[in-house]
Amino acid sequence: MRMLFLSQRFLLPMDTGGKIRTGKILEQLTKTNDVTLISNVESPKDDSYVAEMPRFSHNFLAVPWKEVPKYSWKFFVRLLVQIFSRYPVSVLNSSSDNLRFTLEQEASQRHLYDVIICDFVQSALEFRNIQRIPAVLFQHNVESVIAKRHMLQTNNPVAKLFWWLQWQKMFRFERKACQSFDTVIAVSEKDKETFESLYHLKNVETIPTGVDIDFFRPNPAVSVDNRDIVFCGSMDWLPNDDAAMYFINDILPRIKKNIPDCHFTVVGRNPSPLLQKLAEQRSDVAITGWVEDIRPYLWRGAVVVVPIRIGGGTRMKIYEAIAMGKSVVSTSIGAEGLQFNDGKHLFIADTPDIFAETIIRLLQDPQKRDHIGEVASHFVRDHFSWERVAKIFEHICKMTGEKK
Repeated sequence: MRMLFLSQRFLLPMDTGGKIRTGKILEQLTKTNDVTLISNVESPKDDSYVAEMPRFSHNFLAVPWKEVPKYSWKFFVRLLVQIFSRYPVSVLNSSSDNLRFTLEQEASQRHLYDVIICDFVQSALEFRNIQRIPAVLFQHNVESVIAKRHMLQTNNPVAKLFWWLQWQKMFRFERKACQSFDTVIAVSEKDKETFESLYHLKNVETIPTGVDIDFFRPNPAVSVDNRDIVFCGSMDWLPNDDAAMYFINDILPRIKKNIPDCHFTVVGRNPSPLLQKLAEQRSDVAITGWVEDIRPYLWRGAVVVVPIRIGGGTRMKIYEAIAMGKSVVSTSIGAEGLQFNDGKHLFIADTPDIFAETIIRLLQDPQKRDHIGEVASHFVRDHFSWERVAKIFEHICKMTGEKK
Protein backbone atom coordinates (compact mmCIF):
# COMPACT_ATOMS: atom_id res chain seq x y z
CA MET A 1 0.00 0.00 0.00
CA ARG A 2 0.96 3.65 -0.45
CA MET A 3 0.61 5.21 3.01
CA LEU A 4 0.86 8.84 4.14
CA PHE A 5 1.50 8.88 7.90
CA LEU A 6 1.46 11.95 10.14
CA SER A 7 3.31 11.56 13.42
CA GLN A 8 3.48 14.99 15.03
CA ARG A 9 5.94 13.65 17.59
CA PHE A 10 9.41 12.93 16.27
CA LEU A 11 9.86 9.21 16.92
CA LEU A 12 13.45 9.15 18.16
CA PRO A 13 14.51 8.44 20.75
CA MET A 14 11.64 6.03 21.32
CA ASP A 15 11.27 6.89 24.99
CA THR A 16 7.49 7.08 25.39
CA GLY A 17 4.85 4.41 25.00
CA GLY A 18 3.22 6.21 22.09
CA LYS A 19 6.47 6.66 20.19
CA ILE A 20 7.44 3.04 20.76
CA ARG A 21 4.09 1.76 19.51
CA THR A 22 4.10 4.00 16.44
CA GLY A 23 7.76 3.42 15.67
CA LYS A 24 7.62 -0.35 15.94
CA ILE A 25 4.52 -0.56 13.75
CA LEU A 26 6.12 1.71 11.13
CA GLU A 27 9.28 -0.39 11.14
CA GLN A 28 7.17 -3.38 10.14
CA LEU A 29 4.88 -1.52 7.70
CA THR A 30 7.85 -0.12 5.81
CA LYS A 31 9.04 -3.65 4.97
CA THR A 32 6.00 -4.33 2.77
CA ASN A 33 4.45 -0.91 2.01
CA ASP A 34 5.46 2.44 0.53
CA VAL A 35 5.35 4.78 3.54
CA THR A 36 5.73 8.57 3.56
CA LEU A 37 6.16 9.96 7.06
CA ILE A 38 5.60 13.57 8.11
CA SER A 39 6.94 14.60 11.50
CA ASN A 40 8.18 17.59 13.46
CA VAL A 41 11.94 17.88 13.88
CA GLU A 42 13.46 20.16 16.49
CA SER A 43 16.98 21.36 15.71
CA PRO A 44 19.57 20.75 17.05
CA LYS A 45 18.01 18.25 19.49
CA ASP A 46 16.73 15.84 16.83
CA ASP A 47 19.34 16.39 14.12
CA SER A 48 21.50 13.39 14.98
CA TYR A 49 18.52 11.04 14.68
CA VAL A 50 17.27 12.13 11.23
CA ALA A 51 19.65 9.76 9.44
CA GLU A 52 17.81 6.84 11.09
CA MET A 53 14.39 7.72 9.66
CA PRO A 54 14.59 5.18 6.78
CA ARG A 55 13.79 2.65 9.50
CA PHE A 56 10.27 4.08 9.59
CA SER A 57 9.54 5.27 6.05
CA HIS A 58 10.75 5.43 2.47
CA ASN A 59 10.14 9.16 2.29
CA PHE A 60 10.56 11.35 5.38
CA LEU A 61 9.27 14.93 5.38
CA ALA A 62 10.73 16.94 8.27
CA VAL A 63 8.82 19.96 9.61
CA PRO A 64 10.70 22.56 11.71
CA TRP A 65 9.48 22.66 15.31
CA LYS A 66 10.41 24.32 18.58
CA GLU A 67 9.18 22.80 21.83
CA VAL A 68 8.32 25.10 24.73
CA PRO A 69 10.01 23.61 27.83
CA LYS A 70 7.61 22.44 30.49
CA TYR A 71 7.42 24.50 33.68
CA SER A 72 9.18 27.47 32.02
CA TRP A 73 7.64 30.95 32.16
CA LYS A 74 6.78 30.67 28.44
CA PHE A 75 4.99 27.43 29.17
CA PHE A 76 2.75 29.03 31.79
CA VAL A 77 2.09 32.18 29.73
CA ARG A 78 1.07 30.05 26.77
CA LEU A 79 -1.10 27.88 29.02
CA LEU A 80 -2.92 30.96 30.32
CA VAL A 81 -3.71 32.05 26.76
CA GLN A 82 -4.75 28.56 25.66
CA ILE A 83 -7.30 28.21 28.43
CA PHE A 84 -9.59 30.57 26.51
CA SER A 85 -9.49 28.54 23.29
CA ARG A 86 -12.31 26.20 22.29
CA TYR A 87 -9.67 23.52 21.68
CA PRO A 88 -8.02 21.43 24.41
CA VAL A 89 -4.53 22.51 25.47
CA SER A 90 -2.96 19.26 24.27
CA VAL A 91 -4.42 19.80 20.78
CA LEU A 92 -3.10 23.35 20.59
CA ASN A 93 0.34 22.20 21.71
CA SER A 94 0.43 19.63 18.91
CA SER A 95 -0.66 21.97 16.12
CA SER A 96 1.39 24.18 13.82
CA ASP A 97 0.84 25.97 10.52
CA ASN A 98 3.97 24.34 9.09
CA LEU A 99 2.75 20.86 9.93
CA ARG A 100 -0.69 21.46 8.46
CA PHE A 101 0.74 23.05 5.30
CA THR A 102 3.11 20.12 4.71
CA LEU A 103 0.34 17.59 5.22
CA GLU A 104 -2.08 19.40 2.93
CA GLN A 105 0.55 19.81 0.21
CA GLU A 106 1.39 16.12 0.26
CA ALA A 107 -2.25 15.02 0.51
CA SER A 108 -3.14 17.20 -2.49
CA GLN A 109 -1.31 14.58 -4.55
CA ARG A 110 -4.02 12.15 -3.57
CA HIS A 111 -3.34 9.86 -6.54
CA LEU A 112 -0.08 8.91 -4.77
CA TYR A 113 -1.74 7.46 -1.66
CA ASP A 114 -4.16 4.66 -0.80
CA VAL A 115 -4.63 5.76 2.81
CA ILE A 116 -3.66 8.60 5.14
CA ILE A 117 -3.07 8.00 8.86
CA CYS A 118 -3.27 10.42 11.78
CA ASP A 119 -1.23 9.37 14.82
CA PHE A 120 -2.99 10.56 18.02
CA VAL A 121 -6.23 12.55 18.01
CA GLN A 122 -4.36 15.74 19.00
CA SER A 123 -3.13 15.95 15.41
CA ALA A 124 -6.62 15.62 13.93
CA LEU A 125 -6.84 19.41 13.71
CA GLU A 126 -4.33 19.27 10.85
CA PHE A 127 -6.71 17.06 8.84
CA ARG A 128 -9.65 19.44 8.67
CA ASN A 129 -9.02 20.30 5.00
CA ILE A 130 -8.05 16.78 3.88
CA GLN A 131 -10.59 15.18 1.54
CA ARG A 132 -11.04 12.20 -0.73
CA ILE A 133 -8.24 10.08 0.73
CA PRO A 134 -9.33 7.19 2.98
CA ALA A 135 -8.31 8.33 6.46
CA VAL A 136 -7.44 6.37 9.62
CA LEU A 137 -7.18 7.83 13.12
CA PHE A 138 -4.75 5.90 15.33
CA GLN A 139 -6.03 6.35 18.90
CA HIS A 140 -3.51 5.33 21.57
CA ASN A 141 -5.89 6.46 24.33
CA VAL A 142 -9.39 7.74 24.90
CA GLU A 143 -8.18 11.25 25.63
CA SER A 144 -11.38 12.65 27.16
CA VAL A 145 -11.36 9.83 29.71
CA ILE A 146 -7.84 10.80 30.79
CA ALA A 147 -8.89 14.43 31.26
CA LYS A 148 -11.93 13.34 33.26
CA ARG A 149 -9.79 11.16 35.51
CA HIS A 150 -7.45 14.09 36.13
CA MET A 151 -10.45 16.18 37.13
CA LEU A 152 -11.80 13.53 39.49
CA GLN A 153 -8.42 12.79 41.06
CA THR A 154 -7.30 16.29 42.03
CA ASN A 155 -8.44 18.01 45.21
CA ASN A 156 -7.10 21.42 44.18
CA PRO A 157 -10.13 23.55 43.18
CA VAL A 158 -8.19 25.49 40.52
CA ALA A 159 -6.79 22.30 39.01
CA LYS A 160 -10.22 20.68 39.18
CA LEU A 161 -11.74 23.56 37.20
CA PHE A 162 -8.92 23.42 34.66
CA TRP A 163 -9.34 19.70 34.11
CA TRP A 164 -13.13 19.98 33.96
CA LEU A 165 -12.76 22.47 31.12
CA GLN A 166 -10.20 20.25 29.37
CA TRP A 167 -12.49 17.26 29.74
CA GLN A 168 -15.43 19.09 28.18
CA LYS A 169 -13.33 20.49 25.33
CA MET A 170 -11.64 17.16 24.63
CA PHE A 171 -14.95 15.31 24.69
CA ARG A 172 -16.36 17.58 21.98
CA PHE A 173 -13.14 17.64 19.96
CA GLU A 174 -12.47 13.91 20.16
CA ARG A 175 -16.05 12.98 19.30
CA LYS A 176 -16.05 15.17 16.19
CA ALA A 177 -12.58 14.02 15.15
CA CYS A 178 -13.40 10.33 15.50
CA GLN A 179 -16.57 10.77 13.47
CA SER A 180 -14.69 12.53 10.67
CA PHE A 181 -12.28 9.64 9.97
CA ASP A 182 -13.21 6.55 7.97
CA THR A 183 -11.68 4.23 10.56
CA VAL A 184 -10.56 4.63 14.18
CA ILE A 185 -7.96 2.19 15.48
CA ALA A 186 -8.03 1.54 19.22
CA VAL A 187 -5.34 -0.27 21.19
CA SER A 188 -7.64 -2.51 23.24
CA GLU A 189 -11.14 -3.93 23.25
CA LYS A 190 -11.81 -1.84 26.34
CA ASP A 191 -10.97 1.37 24.46
CA LYS A 192 -13.07 0.20 21.50
CA GLU A 193 -16.08 -0.28 23.77
CA THR A 194 -15.51 3.18 25.27
CA PHE A 195 -15.34 4.84 21.85
CA GLU A 196 -18.53 3.09 20.78
CA SER A 197 -20.49 3.92 23.90
CA LEU A 198 -19.12 7.44 24.45
CA TYR A 199 -19.16 8.70 20.86
CA HIS A 200 -21.57 6.21 19.25
CA LEU A 201 -18.97 5.18 16.70
CA LYS A 202 -19.42 2.29 14.27
CA ASN A 203 -16.01 2.53 12.64
CA VAL A 204 -13.66 1.30 15.40
CA GLU A 205 -11.14 -1.52 14.93
CA THR A 206 -8.57 -2.78 17.42
CA ILE A 207 -4.95 -3.85 17.45
CA PRO A 208 -3.19 -5.56 20.34
CA THR A 209 -0.25 -3.95 22.09
CA GLY A 210 3.13 -5.39 21.14
CA VAL A 211 6.56 -5.81 22.63
CA ASP A 212 10.03 -6.26 21.17
CA ILE A 213 10.52 -9.83 22.38
CA ASP A 214 14.11 -9.95 21.14
CA PHE A 215 15.10 -6.83 23.08
CA PHE A 216 13.12 -7.35 26.29
CA ARG A 217 14.34 -10.74 27.51
CA PRO A 218 15.08 -12.26 30.91
CA ASN A 219 18.73 -12.06 31.92
CA PRO A 220 19.68 -14.65 34.57
CA ALA A 221 23.23 -13.25 34.63
CA VAL A 222 22.05 -10.08 36.46
CA SER A 223 21.58 -10.37 40.22
CA VAL A 224 18.18 -9.24 41.47
CA ASP A 225 18.05 -6.75 44.33
CA ASN A 226 15.37 -8.32 46.53
CA ARG A 227 14.46 -4.95 48.06
CA ASP A 228 14.20 -2.86 44.86
CA ILE A 229 10.79 -1.79 43.52
CA VAL A 230 10.85 -0.23 40.03
CA PHE A 231 8.55 2.05 38.06
CA CYS A 232 9.34 2.97 34.43
CA GLY A 233 7.68 5.62 32.29
CA SER A 234 7.97 9.03 30.70
CA MET A 235 7.73 11.24 33.74
CA ASP A 236 6.61 14.28 31.77
CA TRP A 237 3.30 12.47 31.17
CA LEU A 238 1.03 13.54 34.02
CA PRO A 239 -0.46 10.09 34.78
CA ASN A 240 3.07 8.74 35.32
CA ASP A 241 4.02 11.67 37.55
CA ASP A 242 0.84 11.16 39.58
CA ALA A 243 1.55 7.42 39.82
CA ALA A 244 5.06 7.95 41.20
CA MET A 245 3.83 10.52 43.73
CA TYR A 246 0.99 8.22 44.77
CA PHE A 247 3.37 5.31 45.31
CA ILE A 248 5.88 7.37 47.31
CA ASN A 249 3.29 9.06 49.52
CA ASP A 250 0.68 6.34 50.04
CA ILE A 251 2.14 2.90 49.28
CA LEU A 252 5.86 2.92 50.07
CA PRO A 253 5.40 3.88 53.76
CA ARG A 254 3.11 0.86 54.22
CA ILE A 255 5.69 -1.48 52.69
CA LYS A 256 8.48 -0.09 54.86
CA LYS A 257 6.61 -1.02 58.03
CA ASN A 258 7.35 -4.65 57.13
CA ILE A 259 10.47 -4.27 54.97
CA PRO A 260 12.33 -1.19 56.26
CA ASP A 261 15.25 -1.46 53.82
CA CYS A 262 13.17 -1.56 50.61
CA HIS A 263 13.64 1.23 48.09
CA PHE A 264 11.87 2.65 45.05
CA THR A 265 13.49 3.48 41.70
CA VAL A 266 11.72 5.72 39.17
CA VAL A 267 13.13 5.39 35.65
CA GLY A 268 12.08 7.87 32.97
CA ARG A 269 12.72 11.19 31.33
CA ASN A 270 11.85 14.68 32.56
CA PRO A 271 10.65 14.12 36.14
CA SER A 272 8.68 17.09 37.45
CA PRO A 273 10.32 19.52 39.89
CA LEU A 274 7.84 18.43 42.57
CA LEU A 275 8.75 14.77 42.15
CA GLN A 276 12.46 15.55 42.20
CA LYS A 277 12.08 17.63 45.35
CA LEU A 278 10.15 14.83 47.05
CA ALA A 279 12.85 12.30 46.14
CA GLU A 280 15.63 14.56 47.41
CA GLN A 281 14.05 14.46 50.85
CA ARG A 282 14.19 10.66 50.99
CA SER A 283 17.05 8.16 50.95
CA ASP A 284 14.78 5.32 49.81
CA VAL A 285 13.71 6.89 46.50
CA ALA A 286 15.93 7.23 43.41
CA ILE A 287 14.94 9.25 40.32
CA THR A 288 17.12 8.38 37.32
CA GLY A 289 15.76 10.79 34.71
CA TRP A 290 16.35 9.79 31.10
CA VAL A 291 18.38 6.61 30.57
CA GLU A 292 19.73 5.07 27.39
CA ASP A 293 18.46 1.60 28.30
CA ILE A 294 15.82 0.74 30.90
CA ARG A 295 16.58 -3.00 30.94
CA PRO A 296 19.36 -2.97 33.58
CA TYR A 297 16.95 -1.32 36.04
CA LEU A 298 14.24 -3.86 35.28
CA TRP A 299 16.62 -6.80 35.52
CA ARG A 300 17.85 -5.68 38.95
CA GLY A 301 14.38 -4.87 40.26
CA ALA A 302 12.50 -7.44 42.34
CA VAL A 303 9.02 -6.09 41.55
CA VAL A 304 7.80 -3.73 38.84
CA VAL A 305 4.87 -1.47 39.75
CA VAL A 306 2.34 0.43 37.65
CA PRO A 307 0.35 2.53 40.17
CA ILE A 308 -1.49 4.47 37.44
CA ARG A 309 -4.69 6.21 38.58
CA ILE A 310 -5.61 8.53 35.71
CA GLY A 311 -4.22 7.10 32.46
CA GLY A 312 -5.79 5.51 29.42
CA GLY A 313 -4.83 3.27 26.51
CA THR A 314 -2.56 0.33 27.31
CA ARG A 315 0.68 0.14 29.29
CA MET A 316 3.56 -1.05 27.14
CA LYS A 317 5.69 -0.84 30.27
CA ILE A 318 3.74 -3.85 31.57
CA TYR A 319 4.39 -5.90 28.42
CA GLU A 320 8.08 -5.03 28.51
CA ALA A 321 8.51 -5.93 32.17
CA ILE A 322 6.59 -9.17 31.81
CA ALA A 323 8.55 -10.14 28.68
CA MET A 324 11.65 -9.83 30.88
CA GLY A 325 10.19 -12.26 33.41
CA LYS A 326 9.35 -9.69 36.08
CA SER A 327 6.44 -9.81 38.51
CA VAL A 328 4.18 -6.78 38.04
CA VAL A 329 1.73 -5.14 40.43
CA SER A 330 -0.67 -2.67 38.83
CA THR A 331 -3.88 -0.81 39.47
CA SER A 332 -6.93 -1.78 37.41
CA ILE A 333 -6.51 1.43 35.40
CA GLY A 334 -2.83 0.67 34.81
CA ALA A 335 -3.69 -2.76 33.38
CA GLU A 336 -6.90 -1.59 31.70
CA GLY A 337 -7.59 -3.34 28.41
CA LEU A 338 -4.70 -5.81 28.74
CA GLN A 339 -5.19 -9.50 28.05
CA PHE A 340 -3.71 -10.65 31.36
CA ASN A 341 -5.26 -12.58 34.26
CA ASP A 342 -4.94 -11.25 37.79
CA GLY A 343 -2.86 -13.66 39.88
CA LYS A 344 -1.62 -15.59 36.86
CA HIS A 345 0.22 -13.01 34.73
CA LEU A 346 0.30 -10.02 37.09
CA PHE A 347 -1.35 -8.69 40.26
CA ILE A 348 -4.11 -6.06 40.44
CA ALA A 349 -4.28 -3.80 43.51
CA ASP A 350 -6.53 -0.75 43.73
CA THR A 351 -5.98 0.48 47.28
CA PRO A 352 -2.72 1.46 48.99
CA ASP A 353 -3.14 -1.33 51.54
CA ILE A 354 -3.69 -4.08 48.98
CA PHE A 355 -0.94 -2.70 46.75
CA ALA A 356 1.54 -2.69 49.65
CA GLU A 357 0.50 -6.14 50.90
CA THR A 358 0.95 -7.65 47.42
CA ILE A 359 4.43 -6.18 47.06
CA ILE A 360 5.44 -7.36 50.54
CA ARG A 361 4.42 -10.94 49.68
CA LEU A 362 6.42 -10.84 46.43
CA LEU A 363 9.51 -9.31 48.04
CA GLN A 364 9.45 -12.01 50.71
CA ASP A 365 8.82 -14.90 48.31
CA PRO A 366 11.36 -14.95 45.42
CA GLN A 367 10.14 -18.35 44.22
CA LYS A 368 6.59 -17.04 43.74
CA ARG A 369 7.98 -13.98 41.92
CA ASP A 370 10.03 -16.13 39.58
CA HIS A 371 7.16 -18.52 38.83
CA ILE A 372 4.69 -15.75 37.99
CA GLY A 373 7.32 -13.99 35.90
CA GLU A 374 8.16 -17.10 33.91
CA VAL A 375 4.52 -18.01 33.16
CA ALA A 376 3.65 -14.46 32.11
CA SER A 377 6.82 -14.05 30.02
CA HIS A 378 6.02 -17.13 27.92
CA PHE A 379 2.48 -15.84 27.37
CA VAL A 380 3.69 -12.43 26.13
CA ARG A 381 6.39 -13.87 23.93
CA ASP A 382 3.91 -16.21 22.24
CA HIS A 383 1.20 -13.64 21.50
CA PHE A 384 2.44 -10.03 21.32
CA SER A 385 5.24 -9.56 18.79
CA TRP A 386 5.30 -6.28 16.84
CA GLU A 387 5.27 -8.21 13.56
CA ARG A 388 1.86 -9.64 14.43
CA VAL A 389 0.53 -6.24 15.57
CA ALA A 390 1.69 -4.52 12.37
CA LYS A 391 0.00 -7.12 10.17
CA ILE A 392 -3.31 -6.41 11.88
CA PHE A 393 -2.74 -2.65 11.51
CA GLU A 394 -1.91 -3.07 7.82
CA HIS A 395 -5.04 -5.15 7.24
CA ILE A 396 -7.23 -2.46 8.83
CA CYS A 397 -5.66 0.21 6.61
CA LYS A 398 -6.17 -1.95 3.53
CA MET A 399 -9.84 -2.51 4.38
CA THR A 400 -10.28 1.23 4.92
CA GLY A 401 -8.82 2.00 1.50
CA GLU A 402 -11.02 -0.55 -0.21
CA LYS A 403 -14.22 0.68 1.49
CA LYS A 404 -13.96 4.24 0.19
